[in-house]
Amino acid sequence: MGAAASKQDTAPPKPAAPAETASDDKQAHPLQFGRSLLNSLDKTHVEGPSADRQATLDSSVQQRIKSELDRLRKEEAEVRSQIEKAIEKENLERESKHSGAEGKNSNVLRQELDEVRKKIERHRQKSDISAYAGVKEAQEQLVKCYKSQPERTLDCWKEAEDFKAAVAKAEKEFIASFN
Repeated sequence: MGAAASKQDTAPPKPAAPAETASDDKQAHPLQFGRSLLNSLDKTHVEGPSADRQATLDSSVQQRIKSELDRLRKEEAEVRSQIEKAIEKENLERESKHSGAEGKNSNVLRQELDEVRKKIERHRQKSDISAYAGVKEAQEQLVKCYKSQPERTLDCWKEAEDFKAAVAKAEKEFIASFN
């Protein structure tokens, strides 16, 4: 049904054109237009604003964007400070509620943390075995002996024994410091 309807809408074919006439002869030759007409047609396309005007527009737009950005940054800073104040207030209220109960407030926790850090630092200092009396000297004597007798290192047995004894003494002191 659709195909029959669309065939009826089509126009009948045109009859064959009569033999060439005088007007057809003129169209066979290319038309020539004057240079001034072509130039005026060429200028009719839309040009943007001049370079000076465009620069002024650009700087104006940039100025507006900058001022809006500054305003938004100030607004953001104000909102952040309000949020920080609200959070700080909420934390203080929460700490004051818990300070009477089992919980500790942040100042007490901070002090305890500082004490633990100090203990760890003292432990690190004690764990440095060269800090104990006699260890560094015994080590230096052993190295000096090895350097002075590179072919006969077995002759440095006494210095090696002194170094071992100094390290053993330092280990005992270190372990005793925990009690």
